[in-house]
Amino acid sequence: MVKRDGTPAPDSCLLDMAPEDELCLLLARGRLPPGADERAQQLLAGALAWNRVLERLRAHEILPLVCSNLKRLGFPSVPQPVQAELADYFRSNALRNALFATELARVLSLLGAAQVPAMALKGVPLAESLYGDAAHRVSADIDILVPTKYFAQAFQILLSSGYVASFTQPSLAKLVARFGKDCGLSRQDGRFAYPVQLHCGLIWGGPVERDLLEEIWSEAERKTFHGVQAFALSAEWEFLYLAVHAARHGLHPLKWLVDLDRICWRGTIDWGDVKEKARLLGWEETIRSSLAGCASLFDTPIPPIFSVTMSRARRGFDAAPRYDLQILQETLFSIRLLKPLSQKLRFLAVRLFIPTPADCQFVSLPSWLFLLYFPLRFFRVVSTTAGWLVLAGANRLLPKLGFRARATS
Repeated sequence: MVKRDGTPAPDSCLLDMAPEDELCLLLARGRLPPGADERAQQLLAGALAWNRVLERLRAHEILPLVCSNLKRLGFPSVPQPVQAELADYFRSNALRNALFATELARVLSLLGAAQVPAMALKGVPLAESLYGDAAHRVSADIDILVPTKYFAQAFQILLSSGYVASFTQPSLAKLVARFGKDCGLSRQDGRFAYPVQLHCGLIWGGPVERDLLEEIWSEAERKTFHGVQAFALSAEWEFLYLAVHAARHGLHPLKWLVDLDRICWRGTIDWGDVKEKARLLGWEETIRSSLAGCASLFDTPIPPIFSVTMSRARRGFDAAPRYDLQILQETLFSIRLLKPLSQKLRFLAVRLFIPTPADCQFVSLPSWLFLLYFPLRFFRVVSTTAGWLVLAGANRLLPKLGFRARATS
């Protein structure tokens, strides 16, 4: 690993990092440090397990940037089959993002024509703003945020434009608008599907997020995306949202940290404003956690007001899927992020008792039986959580006996 000034990193634990991991981390950045090309050439000249490299790149959604940097270097010592696989993935990702960009512009235009305020989150707009080319970042879907009071209208606009939701009950759409955070829709166009996440919240959704959303919308910027006027998060709110999003997902995949690293080097953030917002929300430790991950893996310059003592590098990074308790872990993270006890209890009550689109997918009931989704929701949450806890306990105990518990689909 090389520091940004081109000198070797001093931490001796770097010697324990697998060369495949070091190569991935070195070339996964939108901006390479001085000396990175030379170190990459050294790593590429050695023996590498390319299956491991490809596994890492796919799992952490950083293959396009690494492929681009390898291409710039001339793919030295990269086996031809690996080159072909990298190139195929890069082309397919570029095509998918180009289609997503066209579709996002179409949806924003539809919402704008109906005077529904909307802003794109993450995805193609973030790729274009951070890396200058949407092909350099993996995007799984199209995320759009609308104010809560416009959610039902935006939902109907998407349905009337060819999108299909995972549920059909009108009552559920009203519940999502009042208590939820987002819902998924999809439009099939020939062989290609356009998945959209329509958001009315960013972190928790529901009443606990109302004041936060009002502040975010009050500071939103007007921007043009592919010829269509829309809104965008301010630079400070975009950073805070991405940092919290990365921490909520356990800093996995590394794509989120690569984004944050690029944002820090872009130099457009008012760090004093970020610090004050984080202080008022009680997010300071969460922001430090995400920045520490960036600095640890990418030598990201942390602003002095967020500086912390940390190890300068980790020994590697995991490509395995996240553990079985992912959803429970993320829910507990969201609860911890809320400071007043009353807000924590309110959020927990919503998660326990208010039906979600997932409940409607679990069992389809006619509209006149919709009230049954409320007890069903509580039963599903309790039984699912109990199952996760049993599985987690089994995965701790059984390896000692030579076995491994597996989750069922």
